[in-house]
Parts: sequence; C-alpha cells; structure tokens
Amino acid sequence: MLQFEPCNLDSLKRASSIVRQAHFLCNDFSLGTLLTWGAEYRAQLCLRHGTLLIREEISDQPAFSWPVGDDVDGMLDELVAYTEQEGLALRFFALDQATLVKARSDPRFSDLMAAREDKWSDYLYDFQEMAAFSGRRFSGQRNHINKYRKLYGEPVIRSLTEADGEAVQAMLRQYAQEHPGRSALEEAELRHTHALLRQYAGLGMPAACLMQGERVVAFTIGEIVGDTLMIHVEKALKSVEGAYPTLFHGFVNAVGNALGRPLRYVNREDDSGDPGLRTSKQQYHPIAMMPKYQVHVRAPGARIAQLPVLRGENMVLTPIRETDKEAYLRLNTDIENNRWWGYDYRTDENITGPIDENTFYDSVQFDMAAGDSINFAIREREEGPMIGEALLWNFTARRGGEVGCRLFPPWQGKGLGAQAIDAIVRFGLDDLGLTLRARCCLENLPSYRMLTRCGFRECGKDQTYYYFDYTGCAERE
Repeated sequence: MLQFEPCNLDSLKRASSIVRQAHFLCNDFSLGTLLTWGAEYRAQLCLRHGTLLIREEISDQPAFSWPVGDDVDGMLDELVAYTEQEGLALRFFALDQATLVKARSDPRFSDLMAAREDKWSDYLYDFQEMAAFSGRRFSGQRNHINKYRKLYGEPVIRSLTEADGEAVQAMLRQYAQEHPGRSALEEAELRHTHALLRQYAGLGMPAACLMQGERVVAFTIGEIVGDTLMIHVEKALKSVEGAYPTLFHGFVNAVGNALGRPLRYVNREDDSGDPGLRTSKQQYHPIAMMPKYQVHVRAPGARIAQLPVLRGENMVLTPIRETDKEAYLRLNTDIENNRWWGYDYRTDENITGPIDENTFYDSVQFDMAAGDSINFAIREREEGPMIGEALLWNFTARRGGEVGCRLFPPWQGKGLGAQAIDAIVRFGLDDLGLTLRARCCLENLPSYRMLTRCGFRECGKDQTYYYFDYTGCAERE
C-alpha cells in the first residue's frame, strides 16, 4: 500500500536527487514548484525503491504525477491498486506529450480521457540563445539592456544571499505598490515568492539580484533539473527600465559560468493566461511550448460518443453550446446564487487573465475533455436559452458519481431543478452504470427538499454540506 508524506523542505531534500536527474521538461516536477505551490494543491510525496510519486488535489480531487525514478512500472502497479482500494478515480496531472502516448498504450489505463489548457503550457527556450541574445531576433532585448546601461550604468548582478533579506523585502513592498488590484492568482504567486525566499537556499537553488548601490531592484530564483534551468521567480521594479531582460540575461550567463558548461534549455514556466505575460514571454522567442495534460483513467465520459439530449416534463437538458457563453458567464458570476453552491469566482485561482464570455465556457469544455465532469445546459425547450446547469462529476474508482444542479433565480421554485435531477439521474444510472451521490449547503433547505423528493437520502454532514446517497425512493408531494 502506498504511503504518502507531507511535501515540505525535509521530504523535498530526500527527493532532490531523483528530481534533479529527471528528464521531464515541465516545471511541475521541480523542487521549487513543489515547495511553493505544494500547500496550494495539498501535495504529498511517496518515495520508495528510488522512485518518486506525487499526489495533489486538482479541482478538489486527488490526482497523481507520472512516477519518476528506478521503478516506474512497479510504482504504477501500486498506484492502480491504491486508487482502487481507496475508491479514488485514477487521475494524472501535468503529463507531457510523450508520457501521454505511453499512458494511452498501457493496458492498465483503459477509457482514458485527456485535455490540456494552453495557458498552463511552459515556455521553453534555447539556453545558449538566452545567454547570447545575438542576431536580429533579440535586438529588442539588447536594446532594453543597453537602455539600462545608459540610464543606470553597468549592471551589477550578483548571487542573492541571506544578508539581502531586508533589501529584497523593501523591493517587494515597492513591487506590490506598483501592481495594485492583483488577482487571486497573483496574490498566491506573491505569497509563494516570499515562501521560496525563505527556503531556496536549503535546496541549493541558484539565485541572483540586480543591484543599484545598496538597493535590490530585481531578483530571480531558479533551479537546475536535468539539462534545464527552471526559472521559478522573476521580480523587477516596473519603475526601473530594462531590469527584467538585464537580470535574466545576466542570470543565465552566471549559471552557465558556475557550471562550466551550458545547459540545453531554459524553462520560464507558463503565462497563466495573462495577455501581458504572454506577450513578454513570446518576445524571447521560445523554441517550443510544453503542453501539460490532465488525464482521467476509466472516465465515464469515455463511453459517450455524443452527449445526448435528456427530457423532462417541461424541461430539457442539452450540451452547453457556444451560444450559451454569455448566459454561462452570468451563471458563474452571480455571487449570491453561487453561495448555495459553495463557489465564488473571485477566489478561484484557476481564473487567470481578464474574465470574459470565454472564461467559464472554456473551463467547462476542459473539464469535460479531461473526463472530470459531464455538463448539461438546462432549457425549457431544446432551442431555448440556457436557464441553468446540471452535471455529473467527482467520479470514483467504483463508478461513483456526484449529481449537481443550479438554476438562474427566476426559474427556481418551479420544479425544473427536480426534473433536471431526475433526468440526469436516469442518464447516470442507465447509460453510465454509476452509483450516485449529491450534496447541498447546510443553509440550502430548498435543495435539501428537492434532493429528497428526487430519491436521495441524507447520509451525513459536515460544517459545510449535507451529503446524500441515491436510493431511488423518491418523496413526491
């Protein structure tokens, strides 16, 4: 039976030799990413037989890395047994293209569904090109560095040390003032920067700062994984022109000089869907984008060639259409209505960049392609407007699934939610062979009554939700 331990500085030190010899190019398997984002995703590590397996919570459900080390195949066997014993859906996160091909050809992983979001793809650069910045393609970077020299003199770039702590904190305070109105993701990223500053030295990560006298105006923290330099943190004052390219160029050269040889790649991580960050990273001319796939094994949705239309007495469930984008945006950003779902888009760190009509539509299409949910639009007639959503999600290894439903306020209290639940229950039972569950917030008594009328029975509660199993014995008024 696999045993997982907390992801912290001590466990990462023990895993460091495996990680640093890995041939994965994406940053998700680096020590710096695990150290900074590990708490956010409740990361845990399993180390055995010289092999590392990572468990995280992705979209509030367990997901696992592809193992790396001496006994990958043995660890995969144990992972299959572990998820079956624990009743967990077998999900992988951040698989690269080559590993996805392996998984698809592995007989242990039937009914596999996979999806990627381009905003999480890593930017991969040629190390020697970043060290040289030669040729017309990099004239913009050279111009910025020359402007820095003209304005501030010859760049002073040196290793970041513990003694720089106060100067770095002063720089970050000014950085925060220069970037007001930060998103939830940006706030998290800033917290993680502070966390990495406290612990990077303990993992032997290279770091550098750009100085102006006694003042730190930019700093960076990286990590060498295989033949790749991962850049985990790049922070520069917006008021110091040319600071970013000046520091980056100097840091790449400093790492190469310290090693006595060039590496092959520089990974500057993803752009998180931020248009400005995307433009900036593209200007450095990546040689490749590193897509990362989320994978669901034995996904119920793999058995559906085409999502059906489900009908109730005066309600119909159809696929969510492109023409529903505006309605789906309103459904997801109605703060008061979504309080009953336990969701607030303002604290959703998966939302990056500006919110528009594509934000939630793209997200639900990703979830469905990854096998993590099966979503329907609720309508009063097949070609009518979207008035709500019904879905199956939170699947388990034992073919369990959870039912969910929400309606725009004007259509609540008319029996349409119960009809949607009935229709999706029939689909889950008859077409997919699922064992069904549901939940509702403790304060949401209308949903409690609706679920019990639809054949669900309360089986427990916690501080947030009532939980239900489907018994098929409906209470009808």
